Amino acid sequence: MKKCLLVLFVLVFSFLAFNFPVLAKEATLNELLAQAKANRDAYNAAKSQKSLTEQEREKAIKDKEAAEEEIISINEELKQIEKDIEKLQKSIEKKDEEIKEIMKFVQVSEGSSTYLEYIFGASSFTDFIYRVSVAEQLSDYNDKLIEEYDNDVKNLEQKQVDLSNKQNELAKKQQELTVLEAKLSEEIEKLQSGIISKEEEYKTQISLINSMKARGCSGNETVSSCLRGGNLVSVNGTYMPISKGYVTSDYGWRSYGGGENHTGIDFSNSTAGDPVYPIADGQVILLTYSPSCGNHIVYVKHNINGHSYITSYWHLSSWSVRVGQNVSYMTKIGSMAGRNTGDRCSGGIHVHLNLFDNAGNSWENRVANGGNPNSGRINPRTVAPQIPSEGAYFSHR
Repeated sequence: MKKCLLVLFVLVFSFLAFNFPVLAKEATLNELLAQAKANRDAYNAAKSQKSLTEQEREKAIKDKEAAEEEIISINEELKQIEKDIEKLQKSIEKKDEEIKEIMKFVQVSEGSSTYLEYIFGASSFTDFIYRVSVAEQLSDYNDKLIEEYDNDVKNLEQKQVDLSNKQNELAKKQQELTVLEAKLSEEIEKLQSGIISKEEEYKTQISLINSMKARGCSGNETVSSCLRGGNLVSVNGTYMPISKGYVTSDYGWRSYGGGENHTGIDFSNSTAGDPVYPIADGQVILLTYSPSCGNHIVYVKHNINGHSYITSYWHLSSWSVRVGQNVSYMTKIGSMAGRNTGDRCSGGIHVHLNLFDNAGNSWENRVANGGNPNSGRINPRTVAPQIPSEGAYFSHR
């Protein structure tokens, strides 16, 4: 009998462990302060790393520009070398013709030199010796001049080869620097995204910390334990969407229910018909009805700390407001629907809260142009950081 009971206990425990989520531990004020400090340290480290990466990118850009300028300079030098080679070749041809005209006086036959008209036209022996010397010097000069011109051409051609090789090396270096610049730009973009994320998270943490301090919470108290038994001190002018209850499902990935990315935060007290309120003052801008997923849905526009946001409230049994109506956080906008309504997106009595960034009327413009009103959802804690952690109970708005 005891063995059977033990087996039954193990089975029940296993069922509960695998079918119900483990509730996250809610942070105390001291832990929130530590988290905020760690966040700020990470933020500063990311900014420092971004600055270093930007310097590295600037160096890569300057090196690439320097390589490009050097390539342009080499191209100009190569053009000049081609002109110099062409000029030398023409000089060689011209000088060769000039020497040939003079050397008509020198005839070479059968391997031995025979000095004809020019030499034998001498008027005296002294003149004869002079003419022989002139002919030999002209021949030597011609050979030496042609050799010098040939050497100049060879030197220029070698310089042309060297410059072409350097040009290829610079082009390769320039390509490598282009790749490096793109890589560094990508790293900077990621760092910037992380910096913005850390900054938003830090603002949320500080807002909640200041709220708890204003409430007089001790360092070892959590939000729920500190605020239970009294009216909640509003953060950013935001409140809970229901009077009391639990946070039954958090924003982000959840492994239970087959695993999915949860796009909002769920609130429930398991009582159908209870009123649902907007989390802040605003204006109703859209009402939609989707019996198979969402049931009655209300969209409210808010101005929170000078920034425009949209919230939506799903799984209502009815609407209590109209489009264009101005509402306060105390205005009832609808009621929580009961069970078995045919709403396949609802596993029980609750209200699902979504938050959208409407900066520059981005959400309104997208919807006005036929876009999906439910795309681009962000964490509701962005504006309401006092929302308790998943599984936590709250007794006041």
